[in-house]
Amino acid sequence: MSLGKRNIGRRVAGVGVAVAMMMVGLAAPAFAAAPVITGFTPDSGISTGGCIVVVTGTGLDDFADDAWEFVAGATSPNAPDAVLISDTEAWVTTPVLVAGTAYTLRVTNSGGTSTSTGTFLATTGAGNCAPTITSVTPNCGSHNDKVVIVGTNLLLDPTPAAAGEDIAGGTVQFTPFSDTAAVVPPDSDSSTTLTRFVSTNAADGPVKVIAGGGTGFSGPSFEVPPPDCTAVVEGHPRAITFKIKKTGKASGVVSSTEDPAFTDCVAAVPVKIQRKTSSGWKNVGKTTTSDTGSYTKKTKGKPGKYRAIAPKVAGTTAADDCLKAKSATRTIKKG
Repeated sequence: MSLGKRNIGRRVAGVGVAVAMMMVGLAAPAFAAAPVITGFTPDSGISTGGCIVVVTGTGLDDFADDAWEFVAGATSPNAPDAVLISDTEAWVTTPVLVAGTAYTLRVTNSGGTSTSTGTFLATTGAGNCAPTITSVTPNCGSHNDKVVIVGTNLLLDPTPAAAGEDIAGGTVQFTPFSDTAAVVPPDSDSSTTLTRFVSTNAADGPVKVIAGGGTGFSGPSFEVPPPDCTAVVEGHPRAITFKIKKTGKASGVVSSTEDPAFTDCVAAVPVKIQRKTSSGWKNVGKTTTSDTGSYTKKTKGKPGKYRAIAPKVAGTTAADDCLKAKSATRTIKKG
């Protein structure tokens, strides 16, 4: 069911309640608070329609699509689509307008009408509705790595003429611009942020976003390893200190290297003590850290090189992982 139809359904239900209350002699409550438009962005866009205008204000969460109008004199075409984000934000698609004409934005519900003080200028080109990319983070990665694109005007309505269709985030393509990057769930696109997986055929070069106002490109190039960059690993980085006595008693501290420190990856986490052998590193002791990240473990104290490892601890998602930490080596000498 479309957003507009869902709102109409709520209106019908509200009328039924009001009639029932009047029949028993009770006053019907006001259906909705009067809307107030405090501003919107962008303030210009192509006259053929399809620019996504982000409206801010109050009382903006209870409208059908046809409640939004672009007004210039006696002309007031309805917006073909409106997505209600919250009481204070709505995403409204511009209809076909007359190039060179400035329009105020008007919205009406049962509580009243509000008209913007600012105007939207219909242009022959993209105007200020053209998407822009200010950053891509990280700026390098491999297929299926997650990137966050920050900019302006990043929303896309694939069918601006069809009322009730949800507005989606812009289409993202990595160089050579032949594949569309998949959306990272849960979908949290906005006019200023898109989150995407790097596409299969991505190569070094800019990132492109196709949105309601046209096409935009990133300034710096996105790089694909190897050898240009090292892909960013999600999770919480840690460090581990280590010392060992001739008696074989090992000790140290696991700490978070983030600011502020992420203590969930420090307290009550596993630690392994390893000794170097001819076949590689061998575990010679296991323990768990205290609430402050400290640990101790008694080993047999054989001569040789030792180190401590805080293994990777998997979280609910990759971003929640506690990343592996490895200490410097220490030596127990013979005699």
